[in-house]
Amino acid sequence: MTKPDVIALMVSDNALYGVRYSPRGSSGLTRTGGNVWSLAEQAPAPDATEVLPEVEDVAETPLLRAVKAAKRELGGREVVLAFPLSRLLVRILKLPVAMRDDLAGAVHLQMDKISPFDEGGYSTGYEVLSEAEDNLWVLAAAMPSAAFDAVNGPLTQVGWKVVRTDIGILGWLRHLCGPFKLATPGRRVVLVHFHEDWMLMVMNHGTLVLARSFKNISSFDALVRELTLSVLNVEIDAGPLAIVELLVVAEERPEEQLFTKLHALLGVNPEFKEFPSLDGGVMGVALRSVEQGVIDLTPPYWKMTLREGAVRRRVIAAAAVAGIIWLLLMGALFSGPIVYKQLTKAVTNKSKAHAAQYKSVADTRKRVNLILSYTNREYSPLEMLRVVSGYLPHGVTLTGFNFKKGEGIRISGDADQPTLVYQFKDAVTADSLFETVTLTGPSASRDKHRFEVYAVFKGGDEL
Repeated sequence: MTKPDVIALMVSDNALYGVRYSPRGSSGLTRTGGNVWSLAEQAPAPDATEVLPEVEDVAETPLLRAVKAAKRELGGREVVLAFPLSRLLVRILKLPVAMRDDLAGAVHLQMDKISPFDEGGYSTGYEVLSEAEDNLWVLAAAMPSAAFDAVNGPLTQVGWKVVRTDIGILGWLRHLCGPFKLATPGRRVVLVHFHEDWMLMVMNHGTLVLARSFKNISSFDALVRELTLSVLNVEIDAGPLAIVELLVVAEERPEEQLFTKLHALLGVNPEFKEFPSLDGGVMGVALRSVEQGVIDLTPPYWKMTLREGAVRRRVIAAAAVAGIIWLLLMGALFSGPIVYKQLTKAVTNKSKAHAAQYKSVADTRKRVNLILSYTNREYSPLEMLRVVSGYLPHGVTLTGFNFKKGEGIRISGDADQPTLVYQFKDAVTADSLFETVTLTGPSASRDKHRFEVYAVFKGGDEL
């Protein structure tokens, strides 16, 4: 079965990021499309009294406008949606291995304790980051339903269905992990500056132990202050571990003042890295979609809606197939007698035609046989007389000849010696024209030996 294309979208405060991947063999995915659509308000026309706008929904929001543009370019029906950290509540928890079988309940319980959202007004999800002998590192997240509905409405309006909801920073981590070799041993601190936002990722031996997003950072001092609190939090939760690498990832190299402050705080020389791709992490979100055990924050009510829609489509398809089969059966039922009648009529007409032809051939054969019987002289009286005369030995006189058509001939005569009679009878018997030959006599009469031979034709009445 052909794998479907993967379409991923990420919504930020100022843009909508989208990408499309297509399966290529067994090696993975190949990017086949992608773009960035601004969420900024469009400027009004210079003179609204003279320039008539195109027919457009007056209530169309920048998000809906961007979603329509993305739909036209990316196509498809199912999408993976990702939100930035600023719209979610994310915690990395260290849980006992014994809770492995009920992680969903444990995560919901933990997030319910700290969630600022209304009861029942948010959805939770989790992802196992690593598993040791005694404990699990689990990324837990809570998403308010209002945030999902605000984006899902425009997506549904253009015909897109959200099949999974991810976290943008995990997409960034998936995208940066390979080029920057973040899965190697040691503690690594990755500070990402994308547009106006700062994101912090701390990894222990390739496992994410802290993920934060900083908004409205007015100065480097405020950023370093937040970074200090985050590093202390990591020391408390994950234990002390020397930092082996500090990366600053941005479009352009920040001012040297930031690097000086980071070195003074952490004691490691910061290293600047440029983004491999300015896609808002959506590329990593798409790649994560084919991996196992990834987080899904999609609200349960929307999952149920998707399942009901799938069931409804299957029921409709099954009903359509059943209806077609019923129509075919009814058509066969009602058209059967008509078709049978037509076939019977056709067979009857053919039989009549064949009967007429048979009668014509039979009549012709009878006439031919009659003609042959009249022209056939093989069993005529003269022919029989000639044949019998040929068998008469010297000393035998033929005195009587009686021919019965279709039966045989009766021959009478006189012979000088009885042996001549037997010789004559044997000659007639040897002829293939006769089936049986009967001899009466010979009897002595006036120095002669009188006899009578009756020879029956082969075929009898058929002749």
